[in-house]
Amino acid sequence: METIKINNSVFLIPPSQPKLQANCAKEYGQFLLDCPPKLTILEAQAGGYLKGNKADFAIAISRPDRPMTINENFINEPFTELWGVPVAGQLKDQFKGSASMLLSFLIHRRSKDSFAGLYNHFAHRAFQQWCEEGMPGDPKEFCYTAIASVLKNYIFCAEFQKVDGALGTYWFIQWSYRNPESDFERDALEAAEMIRSGAEDGTTLHWVTNETYERWADNANKTVSALPAVSEAEARASLQPQNQQVLPQSKKQ
Repeated sequence: METIKINNSVFLIPPSQPKLQANCAKEYGQFLLDCPPKLTILEAQAGGYLKGNKADFAIAISRPDRPMTINENFINEPFTELWGVPVAGQLKDQFKGSASMLLSFLIHRRSKDSFAGLYNHFAHRAFQQWCEEGMPGDPKEFCYTAIASVLKNYIFCAEFQKVDGALGTYWFIQWSYRNPESDFERDALEAAEMIRSGAEDGTTLHWVTNETYERWADNANKTVSALPAVSEAEARASLQPQNQQVLPQSKKQ
């Protein structure tokens, strides 16, 4: 078991990855933790698997979209994988005081688009700043540097939103962001940065493998191998049009 202790806060890195699910099915619209498949919402509630429809995270890693097949409902569909430390909501409340745990989960469709929209927002804001500062250097480099600082400085807020459409009721996660509001949240952002930096140089890669979601995809046409260490270039690639060259990012000295 691994832990990260920062000031008076402690963060658990589970030895076995919990299966956090953002369930957008019509009767759910909630986070579920380690929930067996095909339970009704009443069965999930009775088993204590429901973890609320809101959660705030310090995001450690956002991996670019990749196609996955997860049971008969999601066939070769693009998912974004997020690794984060809950700092508010029922996911956090299972830990007392200044403690939390690293969790991973997948988002897709409208939830994924909402998360990507935050990146677009930060890119647009960075581009405006680049113009105001006299257009120094490459605008893409300027924007990427600004976006890279986003995960270090902001808490990301996830809230399920209900939609009644032509095909019935479903839910999606509406994403927003805010400044940290406590020493614990600032510690969580620092822990998330340590995990992210460690994944880039390989020292914490064993913390953030894809084994959980490979097990979810057990009926896929082919098994997708675990991803390599997350790098800044990967994060950039998720913001680039396909087939566009991604400029390398120099490592910090």
